[in-house]
Amino acid sequence: MRGKFDKEKILEAEIVTGRRSPAQYNKLSKGMNFLQIKSLADKAVDVENMPAIQGLAMSNKAAVALSMSSNEGFQLLARKTSSGDNSAPNLFFMLRGSLSDRARPIFKRLARKSILKVTRGITGQGLRGKVLVRTDYSPDAEEFDDELTIENYLEKRLLTYEDIVAIERREKTKCGVLIFDTSGSLYGGKFTTAALAVAVMAFHLAHDNFAIVLFNTKPYLIKRSNEKVDINELVNRILDSESAGYTNITEALELGGIELAKMRGTNKFAILVSDGVFNRGGDPRRQLHRFPKLHVLGLPSKHDWGRRLSMDMTRKTGGRFSMVTSYEDVPQALMNLLRHT
Repeated sequence: MRGKFDKEKILEAEIVTGRRSPAQYNKLSKGMNFLQIKSLADKAVDVENMPAIQGLAMSNKAAVALSMSSNEGFQLLARKTSSGDNSAPNLFFMLRGSLSDRARPIFKRLARKSILKVTRGITGQGLRGKVLVRTDYSPDAEEFDDELTIENYLEKRLLTYEDIVAIERREKTKCGVLIFDTSGSLYGGKFTTAALAVAVMAFHLAHDNFAIVLFNTKPYLIKRSNEKVDINELVNRILDSESAGYTNITEALELGGIELAKMRGTNKFAILVSDGVFNRGGDPRRQLHRFPKLHVLGLPSKHDWGRRLSMDMTRKTGGRFSMVTSYEDVPQALMNLLRHT
């Protein structure tokens, strides 16, 4: 009994100093009962130690959910959300099955607010790509096609307004599908990344046509092509999405390709966010005929064959492949990819 008491006191001291990762706090709390975890979670809330709260939640979700459902817990999450911290969505995905009917909508609202706040900062860092369009002369025109204008003059030996060719810079119109791998996610980090990625896609393509597919064992549509969805509702759909399972890239590409085919436009593409390591559905390369261009944003993995498969898929469709070293880098990497698509 004394050994368990000493272990709890040691962990409490570690929580106060705040120098551990969630995984380390989880390891230190192994074997502790509900009341012990609840007491330690209360202490973590008092000292605002979010890594400790997440680590304790890995050991006992119900105890941490009860602790975080207090006024102090809500206030802590609200402060973290206002500062641009991702704690609210991470904890929501970890604890949503253990939250009370009273606490769940509060957690969900704070998670959505956090996701949108972070995403606005990311999407505000880059302008949309633009294309040059030749138009008729206008007094407001700032650029002109000198070569075509001179050709018109040489042909007629007379220059009128109708012969002056102006150039207008217009934003590219895009038709895209985001296909995001949520398989193997136990503690909410990948779902938070997925929510941020979806919000990035929605903000960047707000005036274009896009679809969203999330997948694990099976794919499911978060947003259909041509469907008009408010950004808040779109994030809510991610927050309510299914838990993780196996990795079925083939069926996800099939569903994404079907949605892409419904879109009208010349600049059509899909972006797959995955480590490429499939264990359901067979080789996804048989679905590549559906995509005029498939980009892949590679997630971290211990299996190099998934990276090689992803690179092969992009090579065969004329897409681009890029890797991230951590899930936290995905939203910015996705934004960089969208800017050059």
